[in-house]
Amino acid sequence: MIKDKKRWQEFSHNIRDGFKRILTVAPLTALTIQTTAHATSVVTQINSLSSFVLSIIQAAGVIVTAWGVFEFANGYQSHDGTQQTSALKRIIAGLIMVGAGTLMSMLGVS
Repeated sequence: MIKDKKRWQEFSHNIRDGFKRILTVAPLTALTIQTTAHATSVVTQINSLSSFVLSIIQAAGVIVTAWGVFEFANGYQSHDGTQQTSALKRIIAGLIMVGAGTLMSMLGVS
């Protein structure tokens, strides 16, 4: 239908260029989508591992806090100032461990 030979050559050249561009961009698009899907699954697994480790730290914090309270009571009963000071340090450390999740979120880490 295009009778002019020059117009036909331009038209066919433009069509070829368009197909080349499509064939170049299509695999890159598929690769990008696949990489994004894999990245989100890895990030999900890392977040789940982070939550698990944080739960272990909080549970250990509860144990350390309870241990510090009992140690403080023992030091108070025996009038041992060194044991009381050590127990207070342990209680504070345990409370920090219990509040680690809140501290991490306040710092923007998790």
